[in-house]
Amino acid sequence: MSESTQENGSNSPINLSQIVGRDHRYELSVNNETPEDAAARRAQEMADADIKRKMTFILFCFALLIVGVVFTGCVYTFSTGTPEDKKWAAGIVSAIASGLVGFLVGQGKK
Repeated sequence: MSESTQENGSNSPINLSQIVGRDHRYELSVNNETPEDAAARRAQEMADADIKRKMTFILFCFALLIVGVVFTGCVYTFSTGTPEDKKWAAGIVSAIASGLVGFLVGQGKK
């Protein structure tokens, strides 16, 4: 047998420092996804992200509407209600206002 055949047939370790130079950089990547599968996956991820954004926006608008109705009702009650009604209306208005301030401060930190 020739020397190269003996080297390939044996399981001797390979010295990478002899093969790779100091100025070279190698990267190993394994890709088991075909381009068609990758395109289909990206399209599905984009569709899922779009649906998530729409649902988040709808929930935000719904929550904003509910809080606005409660706030308006409390302000109306505070301006026209009895002293007992004004106490709980002021508490709800102050809770909504402090929640709004907390939300805005949290948005400023991003």
